[in-house]
Order: sequence, then structure tokens, then C-alpha cells
Amino acid sequence: MRLIWADEAIESVDNTADYIEEYFGVERSIQFYDEVQSRADELEIYPKLGSIDEDLAGGKYEYRSLGIGELSRLIYRIDGETIRILYLWNTRRDPLRLVKMFV
Repeated sequence: MRLIWADEAIESVDNTADYIEEYFGVERSIQFYDEVQSRADELEIYPKLGSIDEDLAGGKYEYRSLGIGELSRLIYRIDGETIRILYLWNTRRDPLRLVKMFV
């Protein structure tokens, strides 16, 4: 499987890491980046590791989400032999905003 990161996914990971660094320190921010990369690497081996995202069900694509820590999830979809990581979603946000982004 091939893994592709959307620009929005990279930006959302970077923004989250910046927030973590500002409020919790550089070490915690690096741990966050490592966790995101580790989980993304797992997707290359097990593309269906993430569950079908209930908030995004019924759209054009089958969106999946994979938990990152307690408050984030990677939103992705599988297109043939390609895994497209689309966004890092903060689970404290209103899910309707997520729906507006993808459905």
C-alpha cells in the first residue's frame, strides 16, 4: 500500500504539534509527532486498522478514522492500493464541522 498525506492533514498535524509544544513542551510535541507517524506506518501494513467513521458514513467515500492519543483521530480513506490521510481531527470539536468538510 502507498500512503499519501493531503496538505490539510499535514497542516492539521503541524498545528496540533505547535499547540502541544506551546502548552506542554517540546518533548511532548515530539512524542505526538512520533505517535502520528507510527500510527500512519501501521496503516500501510493494516489499511483497515481504523474503524469506519460513523460521523462521515453515507458519503461518496468510506472514510475511516484511527485514534491518536485520547483527543485526536486521523481521518483517511482507501483508494485501491493508496491510503489517503486527509485530516487530523480533534475529537473535542463539533462533529458537524467534520461532516461539512467531507460529506
